[in-house]
Amino acid sequence: MIDGLPKASSDTLAHGDPRILGWLTEAEDEGDRINRDDPNYDTFDTAMRYVAGDQRKRTDRGSPNYVPRVTINESRKAVQAHVATLTDLKPVFAYKTENPAFKFHAHILNQRTINWWVTTMADLALGDAVKYAVVGGTGDVGVEWDPHLGLGGDNVLIARDPRDTLPIRPGNQRNLQLWQGVTLREELPINVLRVKWPTKQHLFIKTSPDGVLTKLKGRLRSVVHQLQRPVGDTLSGLDDNVAANPRLPSGGVIVRRTYLMDLTRNMTTKPLTMGPPGTNWAYVVQPGDLLYPRKRLAVWTESGIIYDGPNPYWHGMYPLARLTLWDLPWLRLGVSIMNDTLELQDHINDTSQNIAIGLNKWMKPTVAFDRQAVSETFMKLYDPRKENTRVKLNAGFGEGFRHVDGPNPQVLALAADWWDRMIAKHNDLTSTSNLEALLQLRQVPGADTIQKFQEAMTPQIRQEARQLESFLRTPAEMVKVNWFQYETKSRWKGLIGDVGEVFGDFDFDPNTFIPALDKSQPEYVPELDTSLSHERRAQFFHKLFQFTISPNSIIALAAQEQKMLRFQLARQGYLDFWTLLDSLEIGNVGTPPPIPLPPLRLPDDPNEILANMAIPGVNPGGKYIMDPNSGQLLEIRVPQSITERLMAQALLGIGQTVNPAGRKAAGEQAPRTEMKDGGTRPVTTESSES
Repeated sequence: MIDGLPKASSDTLAHGDPRILGWLTEAEDEGDRINRDDPNYDTFDTAMRYVAGDQRKRTDRGSPNYVPRVTINESRKAVQAHVATLTDLKPVFAYKTENPAFKFHAHILNQRTINWWVTTMADLALGDAVKYAVVGGTGDVGVEWDPHLGLGGDNVLIARDPRDTLPIRPGNQRNLQLWQGVTLREELPINVLRVKWPTKQHLFIKTSPDGVLTKLKGRLRSVVHQLQRPVGDTLSGLDDNVAANPRLPSGGVIVRRTYLMDLTRNMTTKPLTMGPPGTNWAYVVQPGDLLYPRKRLAVWTESGIIYDGPNPYWHGMYPLARLTLWDLPWLRLGVSIMNDTLELQDHINDTSQNIAIGLNKWMKPTVAFDRQAVSETFMKLYDPRKENTRVKLNAGFGEGFRHVDGPNPQVLALAADWWDRMIAKHNDLTSTSNLEALLQLRQVPGADTIQKFQEAMTPQIRQEARQLESFLRTPAEMVKVNWFQYETKSRWKGLIGDVGEVFGDFDFDPNTFIPALDKSQPEYVPELDTSLSHERRAQFFHKLFQFTISPNSIIALAAQEQKMLRFQLARQGYLDFWTLLDSLEIGNVGTPPPIPLPPLRLPDDPNEILANMAIPGVNPGGKYIMDPNSGQLLEIRVPQSITERLMAQALLGIGQTVNPAGRKAAGEQAPRTEMKDGGTRPVTTESSES
């Protein structure tokens, strides 16, 4: 039980508890204080302003209008380089299972992931989160189910300002999933809320410039997809179906969603129904069990509680993932790469301005006039920038006028050299040059590609890539479970095509992707028994699939090395083609056929071996045979190791083939592309000779 949280009872569950609103308000204030205490909190606004191009300093406000205001936005360039590198990715990731009976289900899940990534443009939301993380030190991504996205709903990623993610009793845990609670604060159009909760309209009070928004310094971010779809978020299922016709927003309301790790138990003597009846996340709590096994959710405004009940997501997590590219144990919001470059950015701008002033002094020099030699009109009209100017002077009155030289040219040259050095140091601190090199290396590997990757792989880039790879695991888990919870079988088939017999074992009520098996089926496990509820089967089934991602695969180094290594091993006959194609991410290759191999584990009862001996005409389906050459007992099973798969490959006559045309591959260096015949014919070569 969270300290201070009013205890739930059967009466408060049925009619609400007015004390909850006061506790939630105090928890919000406490979370705000925790965030503001972080040293990096106040740098958010400055860094965001600099990246957007507003790099004015307080000393600039009193500058005369004739002083040039030059801005060389190296900050934006650095942020773009980081975002482009970390989102233009092809990570070596997949959902995998150790249960061979569901290998094809994992393949379908991976195909669904690719379809979702492309159709929802999830990389754009990921890019927004990376921008927050690069600029401010931390970026949050909400993982929501939008029932009105596409045809039948889908997962959607929403980048969030981490200052609107308010921790509740976080302790020393940097993993927000281990906090006792979290409040997600956002501004929504009032019309959206009126459509969603028509009986709660008295709680929706529009904000004013002098109200809460001003107090929060405008740091709330409206959820764009909510503006476009009034019922398009995870809370749509909390109410009855409403019309999905969007109306123009007439004002904003600050709404909070507070998720709590509430360990309150059912202390009554009878079962309690939790959640709106008819939803797939409603459940019955037996006496003594947890009321909120998947966490508690409260949706509220300053005026009252809109909803208080179970978390609608089966994964039981806060629907949020936090990305911190440079994480320090003593800082909750991480460290921005711009912490070390903001002053440097100011010096770049100041030096650019000073050089511009010096050049202007030479191109528009100060002119000293002799009032005895030239007229007042001439002094007003004379422009030293005008070419081919002819001036009539009276030699008897002296020189007449002269140009005053500008700053010493050596000083301007020194300033230009200093400017170059500051640009180079800015690129060094932000790794911009190395990031640009990595983007250019994502091509057909050449002989020196790996070496160049190693040279571009600074510790900062490697750290950021590993942080992003670690971050992706949390959204991947939520996305997977949401599909198992909300996706129907017809939706799966519509997206990835007819998968034939794989769906033969699925239940048809509620017609989802979750198997319902009986004891007569070979894939049967008790946790997927057809007598169990859809939710219980789903809770077990989704845990069979684990999201894996190869280290450094985001920056393509591991992928390049492994692909070339496996090609060479397969060419030499040391790697089977099933493993090779799987490593190249070519799906639906299938599995090797069963062949006689040494048993993985012999049965304890010898009679079981005798009963399963393969005897032609008597028991042709048996799985044990005797090797006539060695007299060894063999088991007919699917090869597991590379050695066993090579044996199966040899029996099938599958192997590396050599093209009879042309010269044979030298294998002296990594494959690279060269142009022949004057640049008109591309060829791939492995020869060390150029």
